[in-house]
Amino acid sequence: MRAAAVCLLLAAAPAGAKSPPLDYREPPPDPPGYGAPTDRLDRPGPFQNLPAIDESRWVPLPPVKQPWWTFGKVDPVLTEACRLGDFFTLPLNRIILQFQGEQGRALMQVVPPLYRHLLVDGRKLAQPGITYYFYDTGRPDCEVRVDANVKIHSFPNGRGTALPPADPQALAKRKAQIASWPKK
Repeated sequence: MRAAAVCLLLAAAPAGAKSPPLDYREPPPDPPGYGAPTDRLDRPGPFQNLPAIDESRWVPLPPVKQPWWTFGKVDPVLTEACRLGDFFTLPLNRIILQFQGEQGRALMQVVPPLYRHLLVDGRKLAQPGITYYFYDTGRPDCEVRVDANVKIHSFPNGRGTALPPADPQALAKRKAQIASWPKK
């Protein structure tokens, strides 16, 4: 039936008819700065992606004169969790710490102990009484720092990840599942 309809349409078209011309337009040029390498943000985290309606004011803590990379201690477990999206601060967190040293300027988002509602902590890694400092939160290179006198988490020896499993017996269950697979 369809083949007959197609043949009928082809036969009805006049032999000298041409297809209409294509309406081709050149694509617009690339915007300025397109393809240029990007550097770290000059603001903490995903503030540049917030909608324009978000006009809440920042709450700056007293500025620090030292470079940001010398402040506190990097917590490797929390940093890995931040990069995996398991431990980060909300974009609406406007509590910031400014670093104004001559060697480098930066801003970090701060989560004090009384503002734990600003944390997204899916694995319950936050400890009471500790202030967390987030650098580039929401990005794959984010970093979590704690005060210098706080004991940081450490990576367990011989493990691929520092995050605790959701189920403490998950490794044993996984090994049992693999052992039960049929062998050839």
